[in-house]
Amino acid sequence: MNFYMPTKVFAEKNSVRNHKSELKKLGNCPLIVTGRHSSKINGSLQDVKDSLKELSMDYYIFDEIEENPSVETCEKAAKYALEHGCDMVIGIGGGSSLDASKAIALLMKNPDKNGEVFYQAEELPWVPVVAVPTTAGTGSEVTPYAILTVHKWKTKKSISHHIFPDVAFVDAKYLQYTSQKVLISTAVDALAHLVEGRINLKTNAYNQMLSEYGMTLWGQAKEALRKDKPSDEEYELLMEASTVAGMTISHTGTSLPHGMSYYLTYEQGISHGRAVAVFLIAYMKESKDQKLLDLITSKLGFTDIDEMDAFLKEVLGEVNVSKNDVERYVKELSSDAKRLSSTPYEVTKDTLLRMYESSITISESL
Repeated sequence: MNFYMPTKVFAEKNSVRNHKSELKKLGNCPLIVTGRHSSKINGSLQDVKDSLKELSMDYYIFDEIEENPSVETCEKAAKYALEHGCDMVIGIGGGSSLDASKAIALLMKNPDKNGEVFYQAEELPWVPVVAVPTTAGTGSEVTPYAILTVHKWKTKKSISHHIFPDVAFVDAKYLQYTSQKVLISTAVDALAHLVEGRINLKTNAYNQMLSEYGMTLWGQAKEALRKDKPSDEEYELLMEASTVAGMTISHTGTSLPHGMSYYLTYEQGISHGRAVAVFLIAYMKESKDQKLLDLITSKLGFTDIDEMDAFLKEVLGEVNVSKNDVERYVKELSSDAKRLSSTPYEVTKDTLLRMYESSITISESL
């Protein structure tokens, strides 16, 4: 067994302001990486700016991170950072901003490289990274992964380099400004991390403890997904579950539902969390391990897998994909050994087709 989680995590209300001295230890001039709107609305960007001002630290802001960030956007941000002498990165936002921050940090430390290096097996250093999550979904603040959109391959793909943030400031107060649609999509992504980390060839006793604890937290907060305005306690539970889920997959990686989801996100425009979670029930059932399924559903607070299925169908809604697209996805996935490598049971074309047929609505044409 092994366990490695080097990120220093501060999880509490006002964590950025309370522990701002950590920033000074990592560099002198951070590049703040975020999206255009949410971090300004929920107060996270202001917390970071105020803390840097109190520390008398200069900073620059790159706020052009899109949902499912591209290789090209990361290249642009790194160039901007180098032009202004930045020596560290502070990512603020959901998984898009945090994942992009890791990739940008790699290019900042290696200015002679471009985005092609993301997918090359080469050991390289990176500048320090700080993560301030504002959604309860990816757990990117405690994982070494960075998923980018690669337009030339027409898909999303994790970079080859494993980059853990140095410090994570986890504060559930930022979730209060999240729409119900985003809350659902991010929360079911965390659920997928917990389930895929548990039904996984790389699972061991350490990450099983994390996964099962995270499932308990998630189960206690799941009714928040049906509410217009969850309680502060539910936000806290979802944020903690997300971080614990991130710790879980930092050791196992994700599994088949994530691999199946990238087509739906890139080609069909379906949000990442929803595209992943729609395949969870099928993934669980294909394992044929009833004892494990009972454990998972019990930890999540469901009486059985059918109740869990009904809950997910309610919050996720229907997903429609054409028959031709599904046939292509099955063909490509069945020959992609890497995407299938962590699934603890044999996956054939028939397996994949079964999973698609039971998870989504397949139309002759769309």
